[in-house]
Amino acid sequence: MTSFLLLAGCGRQTDGSPAVSKPAGRSDAGTTVNGTTLDTGLTARLSLYMDLSLSDEWLRQFVIDPVRKKFPNMTIDIVRKKEGAGPGDLVAAGSFPDLLYSSTPRLTQYRDLGLLYDMRELSKKHNVPLDRLNKPALDALEQWGRGGELYGLPLWVNYTALYYNKDLFDRFGVPYPKDGMTWDETIELSKRLTRSDGNTAYRGLDIHDMNGLYSQLSLPYVDPKTDAALLDTDGFKTVYATMQKLYSIPGNGNRTPAKDAFLKDMTLAMWPMYADVPAWINDLVAKGTPFNWDMAQMPSFPARPGVGWQVDSHNLHVTSTSANKEAAFSAVAYLLSAEPQLELAKYGLPPSLNDDEWNRHFGEGMPIFKGKHIEAVFKSKPAPKYTMTPYDSIAMSAFTGSFKDVESGVKDINTALREAKETADRNIREKKASENKGNMIGF
Repeated sequence: MTSFLLLAGCGRQTDGSPAVSKPAGRSDAGTTVNGTTLDTGLTARLSLYMDLSLSDEWLRQFVIDPVRKKFPNMTIDIVRKKEGAGPGDLVAAGSFPDLLYSSTPRLTQYRDLGLLYDMRELSKKHNVPLDRLNKPALDALEQWGRGGELYGLPLWVNYTALYYNKDLFDRFGVPYPKDGMTWDETIELSKRLTRSDGNTAYRGLDIHDMNGLYSQLSLPYVDPKTDAALLDTDGFKTVYATMQKLYSIPGNGNRTPAKDAFLKDMTLAMWPMYADVPAWINDLVAKGTPFNWDMAQMPSFPARPGVGWQVDSHNLHVTSTSANKEAAFSAVAYLLSAEPQLELAKYGLPPSLNDDEWNRHFGEGMPIFKGKHIEAVFKSKPAPKYTMTPYDSIAMSAFTGSFKDVESGVKDINTALREAKETADRNIREKKASENKGNMIGF
């Protein structure tokens, strides 16, 4: 496989209309895979809804082909999320797929549509070793079940690292970033790379994801008992102060998107990001564009050393509307066994099944990782997921939207966050009133 293509292309897509699922046919071909009991003689035509933009090539290598190899009479049709084929559209048409591929923070819409299905009993029935799966990832998924439900299983667990352009450090005679740095130390290092050279402006660092930065603290956005926004608390002030320190550096005022600056323009020296970056670099190199890069451990706050951004796993979910739950779950259970999980590790994706063997094989299937500081991937632990509420997105929007007034100097941090809290609280009250009105109408 010459190109990993994690999020860089969508390849051939279906027309958004899933094939009608055929009921699964049972057989007597039972087998045990790493302690998990599976009927490999099942006959089924399943469909998988892609909430994330993974390529057809990626899906064939890590999902479709492994399942077809283990279950010769099982097929999986891919249905992609797009206009006219959104979750609501397919639910209305009665044709939502058997399986959902998504990530933990993106499940709100599927929950609200009643598509999430409790997979705990099937996990017990097939002896899936939940105790061997990545605990932070599983804990985050379990938060979506208010009564102990388990609405999905993690296929692989995203990691975070500080990616950097070695050529820019060499050009300006600046030492490379090291493991174990704090955000303040990283920002200080970035000052030496934020400059103009000729007609080109360079930047040392872009923390493009304010919510990712906040997630390292594992603190909630909304009080789960009172539904009041918590935006005026110390954690949010710490994040605003960190962002202000970075973007007040002369030269950081005018910013192109971090991805373009790092990969296309190559004017950004350091970029904290998830596991997507090596795949994107791999695509650049495959197209003939050299890129001299490496990675260091994700910087952290002094109060949370060695903690990266919040746990973010890519998950598989059997849907409540599936007529083939047994077959769909069997496919998921197999993908969590040793052979498919090792294949993920070889291509730079940390498996959800805990085994030190994966670390030794990490990235060996991708030449782009050769000679790189792979240890950076394993040095940070993902931050545990904060306690979620149905109103987090409202508080997040107010939090990210108010920072522009701090950066521009229109408001100080305390004022901006106090007003952001007031806005969030008002919007939460309005949403709750709307929900109550809807419940009364439904009653």
